[in-house]
Amino acid sequence: MTQIAGTDARLIELKVHDDERGAFARTWCTELFAAAGILFTPVQGNTSLTRARGSIRGMHFQRAPWRDAKIVRCSRGRIWDVIVDLRPGSPCYRQPHARILSETDWTMLYVPPGFAHGFQTLSDDVVVEYLMGERYVPTVYDGFRYDDPHVGIDWPEPVTSVSASDLAWPALAGRVPGFLAGVR
Repeated sequence: MTQIAGTDARLIELKVHDDERGAFARTWCTELFAAAGILFTPVQGNTSLTRARGSIRGMHFQRAPWRDAKIVRCSRGRIWDVIVDLRPGSPCYRQPHARILSETDWTMLYVPPGFAHGFQTLSDDVVVEYLMGERYVPTVYDGFRYDDPHVGIDWPEPVTSVSASDLAWPALAGRVPGFLAGVR
């Protein structure tokens, strides 16, 4: 597992076992993850299907007291996966970190509590799977616009689709510092 510089986020390179039938990889192991510093218990699993290349989902997070960690995996297609550190005082505060996740690279991303997450599809008919460390709580579900100039995410493709709800998120600039503070 590789830590993303300045954050608690990790890239999880799966150990793949290939043979004449195909491949097998373990996507969750409590002991292995704990040994790498990921203290995470999945409580919910989600899957998204995004039809068109260039579509954006995000940038999403949950506020205290239900800040959510997640493990993200692209099981079909390719995505430009982005996290943004929203923890005041962090050396990476409001800085985006991005990488490609795909069905062929056998890599997952651990997103710690206090980070926003989103992605852009780099192919059609993309499937993304999430293991969530908290249940979805609508009253603390939040986000910011994918094109917020105060964050400056560099999306690699022309944007083809963004949901009305994602377009309605406010910019981060007007938020009170520490709006994510506190843990349950």
